[in-house]
Amino acid sequence: MDRRSFLKSLGLSTASSGALTGESYSSKILKPHAAPRAKNVIFLFMCGGASHLETFDHKPALKKYNGKLASEIFNKEELDGFNPEKSFENSRILPPVFNFKQHGESGAWVSEIYPKLSTVVDDICFIKSVQTDSAIHSVGETLMHTGHGRPGFPSLGSWVTYGLGSQSKTLPPYIVMKDGLSTAGDVVFQQGMLPGRHRASVANAERNTPPFPYLKSESNFPNNNQRQQLNKLQSLNKIHQKKYGGQPALTSRIQSLEMAYKLQESAPDVFNLNNEPKSIQKLYGDNLFSRHCLTARRLIESGVRFVEILDGAEGRKWDAHGNRGGLIGNHRSNAARTDQGITALIIDLKSRGLLDETLIVWATEFGRTPFEEERKKKSELGRGHHHKGFTLWMAGGGVKGGTSYGETDELGMHAIKDPVSFHDFHATILHLLGLDHEQLTYRHNSRDVRLTDVFGNVIHDIIA
Repeated sequence: MDRRSFLKSLGLSTASSGALTGESYSSKILKPHAAPRAKNVIFLFMCGGASHLETFDHKPALKKYNGKLASEIFNKEELDGFNPEKSFENSRILPPVFNFKQHGESGAWVSEIYPKLSTVVDDICFIKSVQTDSAIHSVGETLMHTGHGRPGFPSLGSWVTYGLGSQSKTLPPYIVMKDGLSTAGDVVFQQGMLPGRHRASVANAERNTPPFPYLKSESNFPNNNQRQQLNKLQSLNKIHQKKYGGQPALTSRIQSLEMAYKLQESAPDVFNLNNEPKSIQKLYGDNLFSRHCLTARRLIESGVRFVEILDGAEGRKWDAHGNRGGLIGNHRSNAARTDQGITALIIDLKSRGLLDETLIVWATEFGRTPFEEERKKKSELGRGHHHKGFTLWMAGGGVKGGTSYGETDELGMHAIKDPVSFHDFHATILHLLGLDHEQLTYRHNSRDVRLTDVFGNVIHDIIA
């Protein structure tokens, strides 16, 4: 029996924790640069480019320009750079396809497709002037996750665990749950040049499926005592380590096996939603996204530092082109799938006193254009990619609820007030966690690498 088969027989393959590839998780909590407002992050990412004009950025002026050619209002330079393979010169201005109403004491404008989320707007800070450098899905995803437009750099979650360490001795500090493979792929969860322990562990919240591979022992040994078997293996590793001197990779492997062993007990319990009261299960609902949200709360309670949930990853479900099912059906179904889970997460965390220390972030790779795409059929109503001004939001974790920051112009085309770059977005998240984005660096190839590169400003106005 080879080493891999032996470890698998113990149920201790490094795959059992998803990211235990040569380096262990450290249960050490590191000291932040400043007093943190938040301890944890739940990052909700809508894959495909959710339209700001159909969700949270109310633009009634679009009705005034309804049907006008985009080329009559915007110059050629303004119309370039959205979908590189498409021309929008013959496209026409398209009003919002859903109704908006004001909600809460803050009077926040929210689309009708979010009836539940509209009840918690006083806990939310909407950032309506976000900009990125690309209208290409894979590049946009990579920018929003890593701060860089090309693969190979650490993700936001990796930087957070690198800066703050882990709060749990039995669970990975950075866990991702998703409904498929996004356009950019899992590269956006990787640790880049950081130590391997900072890579995300991708977990499964499907019913009757282990959260991580190989959690259950497949041993056929007469005496299937994992603890004894692991102790023997670890003693051999330590003898080798002592004989041949310092070997960081072996030290990490020893610690990794311990984590994998502990994960067998901790993970099934945390991911078992049947342990939740029926009232809580009903609050969240029962689709996969809702189960991800409820699991995220349980993971945060168990000490996981950074949890990300991807929605619509398989097939870019938020990508509302006319030839992909149309804007109306696309966003109505996507919002219906996510509305209850997100709202329940805010309500549940708040009722447990956890919202103040947990930062919830709702984001997407870009927004949609204020004009429709050319279409051959009336049913093919859609908007193109738009990276020059769109909306994301945050809740809890030290941000001012019931507020809105930044503005796009009356047509939702350009960020004209308090523009927010993806670097500013990242710098602010790190700041809320007590991390200085300029000090959080890693030496690589004779250069101090940062999440924010050489850019980024904290958005102090949104901090409570």
